[in-house]
Amino acid sequence: MVLMAFVSFCGYAQYPEGFEGAWTTQTGTGVGGPSGWALANVAGPINPWIQGNGSTQQPAYAGTHSAFMTGENVATNTQSEDWLITPLTTVPTNGQLRFWSRLFVLGDQQTDYFIKISTVTTGTNPQWTLSNFTDLVQWDELTINPQQQEWNEKLVSLNAYVGQQVYIAFVMKGDAGDRWAIDNVNVVSQCLDPTNLAASNQGLTTATLSWTNPGSATSWDIEIVPVASAPTGVPTNTSTTTSFNATGLTQNTDYKYYVRANCGNGNYSNWVGPFNFSTVALGESCAAPITIATLPYSTSDNTANYADLNYEGSPGATGCGVTFGYLNGNDVVYSYTPTQTGVVSIDLSNLGDTYAGMFVYNSCANIGVSCVAGDFNNFETTPLSIPSLSVTAGTTYYIVISTWASPQTVAYTLTVQQVNCAPPVGLPTLGIGMTSANLSWTNPSGATSWEVVVQPVINGIPSGSGTTANTNTSWTATGLSPATAYEYYVRANCGNGTFSAWAGPYAFNTMICEVADQCNYTIVMTDTFGDGWNGNTMTLSQNGIALATVGLTSGYGPQ
Repeated sequence: MVLMAFVSFCGYAQYPEGFEGAWTTQTGTGVGGPSGWALANVAGPINPWIQGNGSTQQPAYAGTHSAFMTGENVATNTQSEDWLITPLTTVPTNGQLRFWSRLFVLGDQQTDYFIKISTVTTGTNPQWTLSNFTDLVQWDELTINPQQQEWNEKLVSLNAYVGQQVYIAFVMKGDAGDRWAIDNVNVVSQCLDPTNLAASNQGLTTATLSWTNPGSATSWDIEIVPVASAPTGVPTNTSTTTSFNATGLTQNTDYKYYVRANCGNGNYSNWVGPFNFSTVALGESCAAPITIATLPYSTSDNTANYADLNYEGSPGATGCGVTFGYLNGNDVVYSYTPTQTGVVSIDLSNLGDTYAGMFVYNSCANIGVSCVAGDFNNFETTPLSIPSLSVTAGTTYYIVISTWASPQTVAYTLTVQQVNCAPPVGLPTLGIGMTSANLSWTNPSGATSWEVVVQPVINGIPSGSGTTANTNTSWTATGLSPATAYEYYVRANCGNGTFSAWAGPYAFNTMICEVADQCNYTIVMTDTFGDGWNGNTMTLSQNGIALATVGLTSGYGPQ
């Protein structure tokens, strides 16, 4: 074996090394290297390591230059062998060699690549006494660069040499094989991977991402992608703390994120992840509640339209009226921020199942801890009511509707109203005709006038004002349609331009007729074949005149 060419000077390595400075050359040999480095050619003297010029054939990862080694055709059953050796290097705690590597020819050209190390620092020319070196790692072409024609970052642990002074060699062996370019060589303390990835405070379009820093990093890169997408390795965000408030997300969407530590000078940890998280649908959490903007407010919904993601167990130890697991069902959260201090009523009616609960909190942190107020039912679908809740202007109140684990979901109508004086209570509706009805209600607040709204059933709580009534006894609603189901709401005028909560709905039906001969209807069932099953008809007549005849199918009902 022939040993050629040695250029070095006494000194220590400066990292990172991007090979941008001048290379020295030994006169008459054509062999050189970056300042403080050494070159050794063991076999194949024609092509040594050179400074890549940044062209397509000698590319750089960063800047203009790289260290470049081309292949050489040597004698059969032999290999060219070329070394590029660092200056003396002190290995730091958690020491790590990092560099970028690129190959050029697809497939395996039978070239081998080595990282070697020597701890011998005394004697004659220890930097290029090759017998002092031992292998740290060996790669073939497919393992050093799985994407052969792209730059790949390589990481080699130096933990076994912490605190020692060493020389590190980059060695290529082959026969008419591939080429090799390296760039941005660095010996640094390993940038430790973040740990304990987490996500919290998921909102409609936001989430707080967090992790633990086991090392000394002061900056982190984050990549956030939809859960079905592959990561690119390109950061979407950076953070200088171990938490990051992600914004601009899409509501009710599944995401995942990756994070790596940035220790400076191109020293990064591995990407860690994925950690999956989801933004919420409106109403699924206290971070994204359904906002009650103005009063009165009424809505009909079902907790089946929401998830059971955020809250479980007892609604709270105090103020809730119950400490059993009324948050074990699907949950929906509303928020209301009053503009003036006063009193509101909160009602949950038209309940579609039992074991429902309605609980009010004055902060998200108090959900499951302590309530401002609450109500619940057990075996019956009894409406829930908080008839008088004192509220403070500017304070946000959160209303959580949920159930026991069984039935898990419940249909409901939520009504929130301002309470300025006691609301009236509807009395039985009398004097019902085809187009009118007499309505009456109690007067617990001593009011002298009221507002009334009469409307078709299930239209919900009025959003505006009603018709003024100056009596609460037999107030006549007129202009109605015959044979129609109606409901009415009534509220007391409390004075000073304020009103009580709307009371209602109170339902009634107008008459189909009012005069005897108008009401003389007859229904006749006919069994044509006498078998009780086939050919049956039903005829509706008024005063002996047939109005309609329908057929019955198999004795069960009209066709």
